[in-house]
Amino acid sequence: MGHPVHPATVHFPITFTILSGLLDIFYAAATNSTTGPLILSALKKADVNIYLATIPILSYYTNILAIVTAVPSVITGIAQLMPLVQRDGVKTPKALTGIAHAALNDLVVFGNVYNAWTRRTTTDYKPEPLNIVISGAVTFPMVLISAYLGANLVYKYGMGVGGPSGNSKLKKVQ
Repeated sequence: MGHPVHPATVHFPITFTILSGLLDIFYAAATNSTTGPLILSALKKADVNIYLATIPILSYYTNILAIVTAVPSVITGIAQLMPLVQRDGVKTPKALTGIAHAALNDLVVFGNVYNAWTRRTTTDYKPEPLNIVISGAVTFPMVLISAYLGANLVYKYGMGVGGPSGNSKLKKVQ
């Protein structure tokens, strides 16, 4: 393998986590007594037919897909981060960014697992308020922050650029 695999594995878990969070937020807003009538009226005017009962089901399964597709991302992320930590310790900005990136992703995966576990036995996989908070206000923004940190690792610090040796040929731009 001449290049790191981790960047190629992250797109699906990011997408599924975001989608699950957005679906939960939409479901919460559409079924809320204050915002629901406004949303349903807007959908009706736009001639969009949405069966609200399917939204939690879609959210539940996109959450499951986020967990399943996160497994290769976690494995390849660890494989890419460990040599850096072993070589530089945890004192460099690059290593600290990598550790923060990994920690945020771990929290996202744990949040997704919690949501899947607690919703697996509910009727039509309907989220409880805590599930909506976790998917819409915690894991959704957290995965975006983590993706930003991952991009910093590549574009700012040259992580993974230059192959397995880690010898980056990027010049630092001021």
